[in-house]
Amino acid sequence: MSTPGSEHDHQRRGASEAAVETLRQITDRVGISVWTWDATTDRVSHAPTSLHEPGHEQVLSLAQLLQRLHPGDRARVRGRLLAAARNDRSGTFAFRGAPHGNDIRQYNATYFPVAPNQIQVIVQDVTRTRRAERALRESEDHYRNAVALNPEVPWLADPDGNIIEFGPRWLEMVEISTEETLGEGWARVLHPDDLGPTLAAWQAAIRSGEPADVEYRVKLKSGDYRWMRARAAPRRNRQGAIIRWYGTLEDIHDRRMAEAALRESEAFARSILEASTMAIEVLDRDGRLIFMNGPGMKIMEVERFESIRGLPFETFWPDAVKPAVAQAIALARAGHSVRKTLYGPTAKGKPRWWDFSVSPILDDSGGVARLLTSSRDVTEAKRNEDAIAHLARHDALTGLPNRMHFQEALEAGLAGLGAGSFAVLSIDLDDFKQVNDTLGHQAGDRLLREVAGRLGYCAGAQGLVARLGGDEFALLLKLGRPDEATRMAQSILSALAEPFTIEGETVHVGASIGIALAPRDGATGESLLHSADVALYRVKADNGRDYRFFEPAMDEALRQRREMKRDLALALQRGELWVAYQPQVDITHSRLTGFEALLRWNCGTRGAVEPAQFIPLAEESGLIDEIGAFVLEAACAEATGWPEDIAVAVNISAAQFRYHAVVRRVAEALQRTGLAPRRLELEITESVLFDESAEALAALNELHRMGIRVALDDFGTGYSSLSYLRRFPFDKIKVDRSFVADLPDAEDSRAIVSAIIGLGRSLNTRVTAEGVETWEQLLLLRAEGCTEAQGYLFGPPMSAEAARRMARAGVPSQPPAVEPHARQA
Repeated sequence: MSTPGSEHDHQRRGASEAAVETLRQITDRVGISVWTWDATTDRVSHAPTSLHEPGHEQVLSLAQLLQRLHPGDRARVRGRLLAAARNDRSGTFAFRGAPHGNDIRQYNATYFPVAPNQIQVIVQDVTRTRRAERALRESEDHYRNAVALNPEVPWLADPDGNIIEFGPRWLEMVEISTEETLGEGWARVLHPDDLGPTLAAWQAAIRSGEPADVEYRVKLKSGDYRWMRARAAPRRNRQGAIIRWYGTLEDIHDRRMAEAALRESEAFARSILEASTMAIEVLDRDGRLIFMNGPGMKIMEVERFESIRGLPFETFWPDAVKPAVAQAIALARAGHSVRKTLYGPTAKGKPRWWDFSVSPILDDSGGVARLLTSSRDVTEAKRNEDAIAHLARHDALTGLPNRMHFQEALEAGLAGLGAGSFAVLSIDLDDFKQVNDTLGHQAGDRLLREVAGRLGYCAGAQGLVARLGGDEFALLLKLGRPDEATRMAQSILSALAEPFTIEGETVHVGASIGIALAPRDGATGESLLHSADVALYRVKADNGRDYRFFEPAMDEALRQRREMKRDLALALQRGELWVAYQPQVDITHSRLTGFEALLRWNCGTRGAVEPAQFIPLAEESGLIDEIGAFVLEAACAEATGWPEDIAVAVNISAAQFRYHAVVRRVAEALQRTGLAPRRLELEITESVLFDESAEALAALNELHRMGIRVALDDFGTGYSSLSYLRRFPFDKIKVDRSFVADLPDAEDSRAIVSAIIGLGRSLNTRVTAEGVETWEQLLLLRAEGCTEAQGYLFGPPMSAEAARRMARAGVPSQPPAVEPHARQA
């Protein structure tokens, strides 16, 4: 049975061992290499990673550790450690690592006892130092051998403390002679800072007759100072009078340096903890808080640590998050490291998101003694991430789900359909283009938002409303009865027939609706939406403002599309296709940087056909390769007549990449026109990498090697923009006009634009804002750090002749007068 005293000693040793182990693991994380050898178990904890061994073992036997040493040093190192454990003494030794190729590393080790039968060794790689100082070591070999063989120098003093004899090694160490050493002459070689305290301690021992023990620095022949420990004890006669002082001088320089290194490493670890921008906490094995660093208290808004010491860590988190924190602590207690992103307010209630991690701190036996946690404030990053994620699945203008989100909902609805049914309503506004032409894009955008609001009101909780693009909307409607789709269509037509008030003007628009029923009209989301579109085309052909259910015989819209494809195939040879140019401006320096080449079609039978109508047809029919080559060569040829610092940007669609001729087409256009590759910029959308990721990526890299710049167009309106930015080093990101239109009034649009500009700055990528129409938008973009812009403020898409004039004249100082028809571009 242990006594109270022994139990107290045991607890004290346990606390000491835990503190040492905690410091060891923290210092290991900042690069300090420390071994701890337990002679009773013959185990070494925290073996270093610098002995050419893969991996990082927490605990291994001394024999396993010695196998990593040079065969010639293993017995000596083991003997030193055994002697240190028996004698409870500190010391140093050097050893070599096991040969690794032609390299043999050399190490210095300082050892000292930290507990009974427990030795701690601080290891330093001195290979480079040894090689650099080899000549000096060889020249002083006789001295260093003497120090190594007999580290203690004996000396004698008379009763008054005057030195009467020194061991011969003393004279080898210092520059003074025997005569100069005697008496108090030995003090001449002491460090000036140590002289006074040393003599005072020696005189106090002489007066008291008590043993002396003092440490000081001695100046060697080399001029360096080295730490020594002088110990003396008196010899008395039978009457008790002192007749001699017997002393030894021990070289303790290495030990002092090791202790200083250990103190420095501890201070270094503490400084890292206190300089960290994270909250770092240490928990006991039960998950109770026992330490928090200063920065942690600040960012967690904790006034006094004592007020929270000892509390279970999960109590600091909201109820909804506590199970996740408790699970992480349980996993760490089982030896695992866990990392999560969690929500939790500060002590004063400030809402915050945290990058939270917890990992185990092991004791000598490999068991979990404590837990180390860190919490980094990622609130701003989380907000940006949420904004981008929301952007990927929602329409930035209306806030409605976008096409991707709607298609996912369609597939999910089909998967859970069972014996039920649902309807897909494809909704297209009538006369929307007229509103855009007469009142401008901002009025058109405001109208789209109000339409989205009315559609949401009509759908209620029954359906999901999405904006698919432009003035196209869709509704997914769960059906309880067959007539519910009819009643919903009638409700929508009635709601949209009511006039809108836009910028003080009364606006009338209607809607055309095509309806497809699942599963009757399609087995997939794509086929259902196609069926609804076919029904919508039938409504449009019948002058709109009505609804129709899909019927297999509905081929009128498809016939019209076929006719447009036929006319488009003849457009090149008829000379109906031409290229317009819209200026791009460096808004920081008010300098014209280039033009974007835009394809236009003046059809002989249809008149001006919008690109949104005929470009998809060109892609579907395969005409895009030939038409794209025409645009590319025309734009390059035109750019050769501009000043050398003006570039031209050409759009390349995903369909052009599918024909595997993009690189060849670009190279041929540059060769025929003589345009320098650095003056050509290719604009692609995310769908290029989405459709043909491997081959498209290879083509883009080849274009980059040719010196051609590549821009990511319509950023954020596709699938997952961030993943594509990681896969290819784009030279430019173009902010889609839909995000710029609401500036500067809409806070959500402003946040999205700011996030995209910040992302471009982080990636060192230029950012161009599209659709800039007002000076207010320009000033806001410039304040956010956007460097380039494009839009009607600087000029609409214009003829080649007008572009040449602007290239020579520079950027106009006032917004250009824009004819209403120009806004169709």
